[in-house]
Amino acid sequence: MPKKPVILDFDSTLCAVESLDALASLVLADDPDGAAKVAEIERLTNLGMSGDLPLSESLARRLATLTFDRTQVRQLVEELRHQLTPGLAEDHQWILDHASHLHVVSGGFVDWIAPVLTPLGFPAEQIHANVLRWNTDVCIGFDQEHPLARNGGKPEIVQQLGWAPKTSLMAVGDGISDLELKRTGQVDQFVAYTAHARRDVVVQEADMEASSWSALREILEEAWRE
Repeated sequence: MPKKPVILDFDSTLCAVESLDALASLVLADDPDGAAKVAEIERLTNLGMSGDLPLSESLARRLATLTFDRTQVRQLVEELRHQLTPGLAEDHQWILDHASHLHVVSGGFVDWIAPVLTPLGFPAEQIHANVLRWNTDVCIGFDQEHPLARNGGKPEIVQQLGWAPKTSLMAVGDGISDLELKRTGQVDQFVAYTAHARRDVVVQEADMEASSWSALREILEEAWRE
């Protein structure tokens, strides 16, 4: 029997931090009001992830605070490579062995998620995320029409991926946008990943909880043996 596909979140799941928050800390490091701006961006992130603020508004308000270029994105990529969830990078061979079943669907940005994950063995064509808009080397916003820029975007993307009817799917994540995959019936099982962020509403509705990469790997391997 074919192994069930797994939909993985990136921020606070495969990565230990919220990548846009990390970018804010990098970009605003020399800003006199940087600490306050970073705190506000983190607040907006949490409101979006808990479902208390529409994701589109959370994303737009956070990006409006930041002015950054491609050089800073490259710096962020290097930082995120050191902020991966513990054990993930060491499981490079495991990822390669199971890559065809691992799909990343994130409300973050492909501009830095793909460079972080593809060296670990995640196929680029199986990484789905928001897309920044550029004027030469300066970011001028993001594609606000992309499904992942709004609530309900993850179920929409998974539906577009076009698995055969009755294909059993599993999703893993920490936020309300991940839980939407379970609520809409796009996946059969949902695992709340709580190593880096624990949101009560997400855990309460999850089928299972994993508090570490090793625990998640055991859940996936058990699911693939069924």
